[in-house]
Amino acid sequence: MIQNQKNKIFKKALLTVTPMVLFFSSLAFAEIESSLVLCKNKKVVRTLRVEMGEDQKCRAIYTKQGVDETIGSGMNPMSCVEYVTNVRKNLEEAHWSCREVKEARTSSVNTTSLAE
Repeated sequence: MIQNQKNKIFKKALLTVTPMVLFFSSLAFAEIESSLVLCKNKKVVRTLRVEMGEDQKCRAIYTKQGVDETIGSGMNPMSCVEYVTNVRKNLEEAHWSCREVKEARTSSVNTTSLAE
């Protein structure tokens, strides 16, 4: 009798939590491609990101000295997020400072005005 009541409570809790988990995981999926992890150590910068290919596979990309390297790939985007998370953790343990960047801005130098 008690076990039956526990099962009912567990099922009810599971049905309540599952939609929230699905909602937040879909939000996380939508933000996967728009996020970038920027890591710095003194003047050296490394970046980590996840890209989705046309083949529906994700790629975890690590940029070091301006060169992209695929550090993992898979059909499940969250597996690529795990690759990025693990590398970030390793960098932070090696005293790198990492932060997530939601929006990146670039600028260019106008060399013609410098020559005048």
